[in-house]
Amino acid sequence: MHIFIDTNILLSFFHFTSEDLNSLNNVFVSHKKGAASLHLTEQVRDEFHRNRETKITDALTRFKDAASALQVPTFMRTLPEFEKLEKASKSLQKSHAELLGTANKSILERTLAADLLIEGMFKKSKLLKASATIYTNARMRVDIGNPPGKNGSLGDAINWLLLLDSVPNEEDLYIVSDDKDYYSIIDKEKINPFLDDEWRRTKKSSVVCYRSLSAFLKDHFAGMTLSFDPEKKELIDALSNCGSFAATHAVVAKLDEFPSFSLLEVKAILDAANVNSQFGWIVTDGDVKSFIQKAIAPHKKHLKEAHYQEIINSVEADDA
Repeated sequence: MHIFIDTNILLSFFHFTSEDLNSLNNVFVSHKKGAASLHLTEQVRDEFHRNRETKITDALTRFKDAASALQVPTFMRTLPEFEKLEKASKSLQKSHAELLGTANKSILERTLAADLLIEGMFKKSKLLKASATIYTNARMRVDIGNPPGKNGSLGDAINWLLLLDSVPNEEDLYIVSDDKDYYSIIDKEKINPFLDDEWRRTKKSSVVCYRSLSAFLKDHFAGMTLSFDPEKKELIDALSNCGSFAATHAVVAKLDEFPSFSLLEVKAILDAANVNSQFGWIVTDGDVKSFIQKAIAPHKKHLKEAHYQEIINSVEADDA
């Protein structure tokens, strides 16, 4: 699975958003573990750095306005509840000032949780860089009016061309962006039909857009594509070391409770069947066969290596 996260999604963590920073971390962890490919560009990095302070400044302005002094009509000041409300207001303003002071320090030092995660993503990833050819083609694209891009800005066009260049053919792309340039005017949840046609024609695959990380993760993270679970990994690792058929059946039973597996996890399972005869010799047993079939089903087109095909053929031949 190939994923592109646009600058506006990263900047949302410095403003007001319902998104959880852990969602971004989950995507990056899946990228590091090989369960997904996250495509990051120098263009996104530079846009992020250019706009971070502007986004934070707007958020701080709204935050300060939200804690302005409580305005109470004179006729209410003699009521018994006024004293309690006044104390609560003063306590709120004090806490507000303390939080603002701490936040300002972290903002200047770039030590906010979002800073540490996003900067870590940039530093630990190989960023896609726009060549002179990409820049020239992006300029031409914007000049003739082809999306994505607006008001003469080349950023979106550069990112799109980099993705066209870097994502392998016949591999789907998932774009997480709230930028309207990627979307259809008629259906604002669907990709712009021009981009859809261009991607299908050029890459022989699909491109899907999501306006938020939560929407993307709802469709994919809980399922087979981006799942990464330490307990699951421990059980998969155990398949390589099981010393008996009974122990293997027991591990398979526990793994079968998981609803789905990433491509990386499926390859690890098949590798275990190759290296451990206590697993490989029983792949056609009913429970083991059913488990393998469930695990490999979403990934069969990506399991073309001979040593994987040998196991897959054994399992499928048993059904014939």
